Order: sequence, then structure tokens, then C-alpha cells
Amino acid sequence: MRVLVVEDDLIVTDAIIRSLSEHHYAVDTAEDGAIGWECVESTTYDLILIDVGLPKLDGITLCQRIRDRGCGTPILLMTAKDDSTYRIRGLDSGADDYLAKPFDLGELQARVRALLRRGTVAASPVLTIGKLQLDPRSCQVTYAEKLLPLTPKEYSLLELFLRHPSRVFSCGDIIEHLWTFDDPPQEESVKSHIKGLRQKLKAGGAVDWIENVYGLGYRLREGIEANQEQSAQSYDNQVAQLWEQYRGLMAERFAVLQQSAHTYPLPIELREAAERAAHKLAGVLGMFDRDEGTQIARQLEKQFEGQAELPAEEVRSLVRRLGDILNLSAPVETSGSPLNLPKIDEFESEVPRDGKDSKSSLRSWTVLAVDDDPIVLATLKQLLEPWGMCLTGIDNPLQFWTVLSAINPDLLILDVEMPQMNGVALCQAIRANPAWQSLPIVFLTAHQDTATVQQIFAAGADDYVVKPIVGQELLSRLTQRLERLRLLQTLSTKDSITGLANQFYSSQAIEAQFRNHQTTYLAILYIPMLRQINIQQGHTIGNQILKQTGQCLQASFCNGEILGYWRNGEFIIASSQTTKAKFQEQLSEVIAMLQRQPFEAPNLIYRSAVVNYPTDGLTLRSLYQTASLCLEGSIHE
Repeated sequence: MRVLVVEDDLIVTDAIIRSLSEHHYAVDTAEDGAIGWECVESTTYDLILIDVGLPKLDGITLCQRIRDRGCGTPILLMTAKDDSTYRIRGLDSGADDYLAKPFDLGELQARVRALLRRGTVAASPVLTIGKLQLDPRSCQVTYAEKLLPLTPKEYSLLELFLRHPSRVFSCGDIIEHLWTFDDPPQEESVKSHIKGLRQKLKAGGAVDWIENVYGLGYRLREGIEANQEQSAQSYDNQVAQLWEQYRGLMAERFAVLQQSAHTYPLPIELREAAERAAHKLAGVLGMFDRDEGTQIARQLEKQFEGQAELPAEEVRSLVRRLGDILNLSAPVETSGSPLNLPKIDEFESEVPRDGKDSKSSLRSWTVLAVDDDPIVLATLKQLLEPWGMCLTGIDNPLQFWTVLSAINPDLLILDVEMPQMNGVALCQAIRANPAWQSLPIVFLTAHQDTATVQQIFAAGADDYVVKPIVGQELLSRLTQRLERLRLLQTLSTKDSITGLANQFYSSQAIEAQFRNHQTTYLAILYIPMLRQINIQQGHTIGNQILKQTGQCLQASFCNGEILGYWRNGEFIIASSQTTKAKFQEQLSEVIAMLQRQPFEAPNLIYRSAVVNYPTDGLTLRSLYQTASLCLEGSIHE
């Protein structure tokens, strides 16, 4: 389990880390509320411990902000103020529990175990499935009363699976839950730990308990049949509710087909309406286990678009069979006049946004889906949100650009055929926009012909899924795409040693401030001895210095400054929220703090220079040149 501790007292922090680490928790720390908020925004935690009296952002405000974000992670507040007012404010802000300082570490452990048990399958402290038992108090695992000798990471893996027995965890999910920022592993390392756990479970008698779900990740196989049955029953209930919710819309679409089958000659407007109705039914009926209905709807779609020439009686027979499948076979009156097509309300008003807790323990991805069929959008919501994907759906493509800018999604799902706008043309427009060229795009389409598929990929799509949607296929494709996106984002934006933005990414952010004509102060913080340290003492020592410097800068600059590492010992800090005097004063304090650090390289020296946009230069390049000249002068003095 991964825990975040937000505490400014280093003594208390160290005691908590030692206590939690002994019980195999992965612990991240933050020295103030601002850093704590950044951690919560970027990482998923199983539990958050927050001190009330924090600098920069107090603990109660931080707790409120976390809850306003929709995060359901358990929160334990800690404070030295033994006052009922603070306890009430803390609990009202969304905290789950409260612990007054000084506290006993044994009580802390008990409260942590109690909070982690909430929402899991176990009602007692001991996690039990069949003959397998895991006791979080003693950190011991037994099978058939025989002790299993697990490593700390193997223990943590098993605990994660036992607390979520029906959930599939990707390698990325496992890393987020069980490793801290300081020691992120490669995926091969995760697979090695999985292999080791499997072998030890097998040696103890628990054979094949961990299942590899193709394309998704890993889950616990044994002991989850009842849970799976309950989950399947829950999903079936949700699908049944969706069917009843949209029964009226199904009836209206069927009425279009029924009227078209009994109207001769068939007006152009009614024929086009029938083609759209058949297309929509073909795209959704398979999601409700009515595969025969999908096939019939596709036949009718081809008929009304002119690709088939079926006799009139055969068309009416297909419509009757479709009515039997829909249980909507009662005849409707036809007047031969053009039919007023049903108005589809916006998805946001038809489908309530609930289920926040279902994704609270997973990394939340923002997905935007554009499909003029609200049934497809509602089904996507049911499929994706339990997997940590926050879905925003719009059935009016004319709203697309407004919503896109407002939510900044991680992934886009598009339909091919929509009124007012074609999905393929929309994809081409997105790829032509520099701001959205890298946005992953997955198409949903009822078309399977080669021409449509070629059009989709030629427009710039990353993938496509054929309607009716098959849940596991869609999840697999989206999960793989998002996992790849997470890896690429990390590699493309951050320096792997310091954790700061790399040169390209930080340069873009600084130049964006220039384009907004903001007065910006740019500082270069330079370690002139770094190359010599790498040669004489090795890169391990040099990298340690870089890492600690990056952590110190992140802890010191928390008011919107842009931080970057440009290699060769050069750190960049850019600020538009202060004056030059205050910026230089803050930078001097940071350098003094760094020089007090117990580095293994003695007499470590930092040099700095501060320049101003637009006074000292109108481009980032000219400002960098000016600052570099200042640095050279200070080095030669």
C-alpha cells in the first residue's frame, strides 16, 4: 500500500516513515501543504496522513481541496492542538479520522489498518481467502497455517490483490501503489516480483492464484468467484437499467423503421431517417446481448442506403423480427407524412455523474467521448469509470471545441457518423491543430469495411473499435494506449535524475509566459564542480547531488515558478509572481540551504545569475546568453 505523509516536523515524519516501512508500506513525504497537493494531483495513494498546522497550505484546507477534487482516498488528520473545534473542522472538511499528538505509533498503525479496511472485502484485520491469510499487524502470510517467506514487495503485492480481489492491476497501477517517487522500478522488475510471489504461493500449496489478464494486467484468480458473480450481477443490473432508461428512444427508432417498411413510395427524408435509425440500432443492440438484432439492423441499414434490393415483404419481415427482439412489435399508425425525428437531449443531463468512489483507488484518466447516441455514451460510462477513467460525453459535436479546451482530456473517443459534423473530418481538424496533435484518438464505428478503416487511420486516428462494443476489448485498447501515454509523458517532460522539467518542456513553459507579455525573472543555478565530481568521485555522487538539488528547489519554489534542469549542472528557475529583489533573496536562501546539505562532495559551490524579461532580453536565448555571461564573470572572480 502507498501512503502520503504531509508533515513539516522532520522528527515526526521520520518516526512515521520508520513505523510504516516496518509494515511494508511505501511512503512518500511532503514538507508543506503545497507540495502535498502536488503529490495528490500527480499520484494515487491508498491513504493520506496530514498534519493540520502546515506551512503554505494548512492541513484542513488541503483536505477540503482533496475532497473537492473528487478523491475518495482515506485521510487521517494529525495535530498537536487538542481542541474539539479543530477536530470538528477537520472531520467536516472530509477527513476520515483524527489523531492528536503526541500519539502512540501502535495506535497509528491500528488507525491506518482500520482506514485501509474500509471498502475492502475483509471485515476483520486479517485478510482471508480460502486457506490463505495475511495479517497486517504482524506482516505474516500463511497458507494452510504454514508460514510463507515473502519479501516486503511480494507481501505488498499480495496485500494489494487481497484488498481488491476482483480488480485487474496493470504494471503502471502496481508501481503507483507500491513504490515511492524515489525508487520507481521498470516494468520488468514488477514482473519479476509477480513471478517470485507466484513461485512462493505455489511452493506453499496455492497454485496459479495470480492470473495474467491479457492486455490488461494481473489479478487474484482464486477465491473471487463469488465476487465476480456479484460484479457481473451488478453490471447486468446496470445494463438492464440502461435498457429501461432508453426504451423510449429505442421505440422511436424502431417506429421510423416500421413506418418506412409500410410506406410506398418512400420519401427521401424518411429513407434517410430510416438509414440513421438502423445504423444507431446496429451500434447498440449488441451491447444489450441482442446480437441478432444487430445483424438485422445492419441488413436494414444497407437496404435503406441503397446497397441492397430486398423485396418489400422481406423488409417488413426483418422489421417484425427486430420488433420481436426489442419486444416493441406493436403496430404504429403511419400517416405517410415525414416523421419528426426525436430530439436527443445532452448526455450530461441524461446520465448522472456518480461513482466517484469507484475510481478513487486508481490513477484517474480524463476521457472525452463524442457520439450522437446517448445510449453509447451511457454504456461507455458504465464500462470505463470503474477502471479509473473519468468520462465526459457530448452528443452534440458542435460543442466539441469548447468542451475539449475546458477539460483537456487524456484520450478522445470519436464516432464516425454524426449530424452536423463527420468524425473523420473532426479528427483531421484535431491533427491540424498544434495544441492537440499528440492527443490519442480512438474511433468507435459500426462500419467494418476497409475504406472506412483506411479513412480513419489516414485522418490520424490511433485505433478503432467496432460497434457493438465488447467491454474487454475496449478496456484493453484504451488501457494500453493510456499506459503508453503515461510513459511518453514522463520521458518527454521530466529529467530522470532531478525530477524537474527537462530543457524542452521548461523552455516551452517559459516562452509561453513571454508570449503573454508577463514580466519574468529567470535564474540560472549552476554547479561548476559537477564535471570534476563525476570524474573524481563517480557519477553516483554527482547524480545524488543533482537529485537533492532538484528536491530542494521543488520544496522551496511552490508559487507557480517554472523549474527545469538543462543538463551539465544547470538549473533554471523562472518566476512572474514576485519582484526581482524578493526573487534574488529567495534564491540566496535556497543556495545557503543547499550548501548546508551533507553532500559527499566537500565544499560544494553553487553559482547563480538572475535576468529580467523584457529588460535584459526579448527571447529565451538572449536571456540565457546574458545570464551565462554573468555566471562566467562570477566564476572568474
